[in-house]
Amino acid sequence: MKYKVALQIVVMTIVVMCIQIFIPAFNFYHLVIVPDILIIFLTYIGFYYGRFYVIILGFLMGISQDFITQVELMGAMAFTKSAIGFGLGTLALYRNIWSGNIRMLFIFLLYNLHFLVFYFINFSGVPISSSIYIQVVLIHSLLSFAILFVIDKSFFNNKITLK
Repeated sequence: MKYKVALQIVVMTIVVMCIQIFIPAFNFYHLVIVPDILIIFLTYIGFYYGRFYVIILGFLMGISQDFITQVELMGAMAFTKSAIGFGLGTLALYRNIWSGNIRMLFIFLLYNLHFLVFYFINFSGVPISSSIYIQVVLIHSLLSFAILFVIDKSFFNNKITLK
């Protein structure tokens, strides 16, 4: 990766992390849900630059998110964002092979996996019904997916959604 591109990614990462800090949250059964803009940014990094960079960036974003929001679960976001970064890096390998629908299905399934693992770690030892657990995971996944869809249609001229 060239120095200029790396500098642009660092600047965009800082901007996205600042946006993530100020995103409003909402309550669902007394659980706070915050849209995850960082995973959307990782989707674009994975689509354009591949696995290596998205795994490293996912770990750095995840560990900083752990330090800022949830010290009691240190490493949970770093682990899940790194693991999902591996999957999102696959988008670069199959960019010209998969249709837009397959890419979107793959991204949605990865978002579901990310939030399933994260909330499994987050809710371990907490008495919560499995229906609420599944609802929280689906709401978070659908919210992130909808934001990705809107951003892709509005700002990136359907780079991910169309072939």
